[in-house]
Amino acid sequence: MKSYRHFGHDERVKLSQLKQSGLSLKDIAQKLGRHRTSVHRELVRNAAPPGEYWPDTAQSLTRARRFRGSIIDRNEDLKDFIIEKLRCYYWTPEQVAGHLKHCQKKLPSVCFETIYGWIYHKNQRVEKLWKFLPRHTATRGLRKYKGAGKSRIPQRISIDQRPSTGKIHKIFGHWEGDLMSFKKNSQHILVLRERKTMATLSLPLMSKKSCTTAQVIESLLKDLPKKARKTLTLDNGGEFAKHWKVAENIGIKTYFCDPYASWQKGGVENTNGRLRRDLPRNTDVKNMKKEDFDEIIDNYNSTPRKKLGWLTPAQAFRKNLQRVALRT
Repeated sequence: MKSYRHFGHDERVKLSQLKQSGLSLKDIAQKLGRHRTSVHRELVRNAAPPGEYWPDTAQSLTRARRFRGSIIDRNEDLKDFIIEKLRCYYWTPEQVAGHLKHCQKKLPSVCFETIYGWIYHKNQRVEKLWKFLPRHTATRGLRKYKGAGKSRIPQRISIDQRPSTGKIHKIFGHWEGDLMSFKKNSQHILVLRERKTMATLSLPLMSKKSCTTAQVIESLLKDLPKKARKTLTLDNGGEFAKHWKVAENIGIKTYFCDPYASWQKGGVENTNGRLRRDLPRNTDVKNMKKEDFDEIIDNYNSTPRKKLGWLTPAQAFRKNLQRVALRT
């Protein structure tokens, strides 16, 4: 893991000199060997009124923050790590917290609620880090109680009862499903991703109602051979409440992630992130031409992947589909 360091006094002196010389933020960052977002953050957080930057004042402000506020503000390395993952990689607070707890030992771990609270705290709002969250709203809504997902999903089967993760990853026919939202959560598309080949199927939804979602899932998977649609893993959103109808109609087993554990279907989450490049949140998917939408999905399925030995998802899917057809 990359090592992170905060600005020292000597570096702040040089930063002040470069700023006064009139250089651009990009040039200053290059001369300091820093990322421009790190320089911008330093100038904003430690500015001396009116809009000036003085190294001694910046040093004093930094020292003062170490003894108050969130644990994130008191640990510069932890703060830099969290900000980078949010800004540059669009990790969710849950993913950041999970990585800190299970995948490294250099930085202290914090729960995702601590990260959310820090992002939305009034002292932190100047950074506008909420823009990098999945729903990027300026204010945080009400929290759901932990049992909310289970109570809304009839005949729900937990992911704990699904075949082992390693086995599923190697066997063709196991799918993950999710929704992508647009236009302030007023428009949606369904995304289904096959785990082994990374192949993706997607269609816009006329509404987010569970009956509509079930019909679209069925339309995307029903023409596949039975061995190409073994399981489907979903989250606990109410739009998937009619999953049992899909299971009955096309014979696929459905499983649900634990509440607040979206990483348990990380494949489709990663796919959604890639699709956001061509389908940003302000996209009007309802009025998008079908050929334009299909082209975006085809482009995703036609991009070579290292994980697939540089085959495209479409090629890998066809290859596995042919094997399934020969066995039936």
